Amino acid sequence: MEVVISLKQMLDEYFTINTARIMLISQMVIALIKVRTVCLSEVALGFAGNAMPSSNEKRIYRFLREFPFDLDAVALFVGSKLPKGKWLMTLDRTNWEFGRMHINILMLAVVYKGVAVPLIWKILGKKDFPDLGKKGNSNTEERKELIRRFIRLFGAERAEALIADREFIGNDWFRWLKSRNIRMIIRLRENQKVMSSRGIPTRVSFLFRNLKIGESRILRGLRKVGDSELFVCGTKLPGGILLIIATSDSPEGALEDYARRWQIETMFACLKTRGFGFESTHLRKLGRIGKLLGIVVIAFVWAYLIGDSLCEKKPLPIRNHGYRVKSIFRHGLDYLRHIFINMIDHAEKLSNVSRFLSPEHFLGSPDP
Repeated sequence: MEVVISLKQMLDEYFTINTARIMLISQMVIALIKVRTVCLSEVALGFAGNAMPSSNEKRIYRFLREFPFDLDAVALFVGSKLPKGKWLMTLDRTNWEFGRMHINILMLAVVYKGVAVPLIWKILGKKDFPDLGKKGNSNTEERKELIRRFIRLFGAERAEALIADREFIGNDWFRWLKSRNIRMIIRLRENQKVMSSRGIPTRVSFLFRNLKIGESRILRGLRKVGDSELFVCGTKLPGGILLIIATSDSPEGALEDYARRWQIETMFACLKTRGFGFESTHLRKLGRIGKLLGIVVIAFVWAYLIGDSLCEKKPLPIRNHGYRVKSIFRHGLDYLRHIFINMIDHAEKLSNVSRFLSPEHFLGSPDP
């Protein structure tokens, strides 16, 4: 119970809710780390104390059903753990089906050491039935909502750039990002029309047709992409696939920056199959799914803070294929699980891991 109280005291810095609810959130975070699943009956089994698991499960359902949970506070908590200075951000979407229910999450995250750290998200719902999940791409207004929240909480000046894939294009979207001084690094579809050097709208793939595999090129000067004037650069990947990027500034480093977009895919895997099994949730109300994701994100950040610190002291071995034996996140998660499952034998370590959620600890600290 000591670690629950310590975690509660740390979270009190960010959340203005009553003691009973912040204690419940703390218990849920620790239980999630123990059981590695968002199945609520399993989470209830991970609670410390004398209460029956069925009582704990009812408390969890009641919290998700009836009480507000400030996801802006979760974002501020996550932001306080990120390195100081500007952040390279990435926008992407993950979705799956539960029966006939579509769960579709639009996520804004910050790239860091091979994984993106989740910051702000929206569970996408149907326009006329907002508590029913929709399938398919996000629309411009849904993307703007995430960026507006980011600007309100952190300021546009914290964004080094926004990386996104081909799904996230559009004239209005490009204009809006430029008007907010958000540097964009967005992949274009090969059939996107771009102004040639002669001022003729041309399929962008045609402008890079002569590239050899591994070769890259920056088109000279600003080019009209839809209604926006942007820099365009591209490279040819193995297999002959063209990777073409539009950016509002600094095209020289845009391809290298875009190459870090895959880190959000790693983060989704940590939240799902490699971490907390988020796809196994049986919740059907989008608001409840969003709250549960907030709890999972707190657990994710804690595990990553621990893993990052452990790797600073003793780097993970590298296998012959060039990758670590496990990810930084999984290293921290396994360490926390071992401590929480064997609390009696690790009293000193319990107090040590709790301090990583205090305000003075953040990713990128030279001595975390």
